[in-house]
Amino acid sequence: MKHPTKLSETLLPAILLIVAGLVFISVWRLPVTATADLVGPKVYPGALAVLLAVFSGLLLIGAAPSHGEDADIRLPGMVRRFLPLVLFSAAYVIALPFVGFLIATTALLMACFFLLGERRLWLNFLVAAGCTLATYLLFATLLGIQLTAFPG
Repeated sequence: MKHPTKLSETLLPAILLIVAGLVFISVWRLPVTATADLVGPKVYPGALAVLLAVFSGLLLIGAAPSHGEDADIRLPGMVRRFLPLVLFSAAYVIALPFVGFLIATTALLMACFFLLGERRLWLNFLVAAGCTLATYLLFATLLGIQLTAFPG
């Protein structure tokens, strides 16, 4: 037997779907600029609007499982995980010019992984360093955006 859904489990995805539609319409109406960039100003926000619409639709049709009153979803669990993530992000922004992209991003990812429950530090380091290096190479080589890799 299917459990009855709460109003919030239907209302929030519907609101997010409307927001995604409004964002997509706003992006579509942006003027076309004559730049040499392969990726114009419409691509990134348009892609985010499409992703938001897809995930909101999945939530709306019930494809995602309910959190089932999980303790981590309640206020103490959110505060225990969300506030440190905000503090880590603020420290990242402050540290980035001083220690460079590779060190700051690897440290941020390791801290986030640890906060989310992964206790194997070697695995945290390998995944964080690999993702950071892949992101740096993507920006530096394919997109042509230079990031400060290490402190200069």
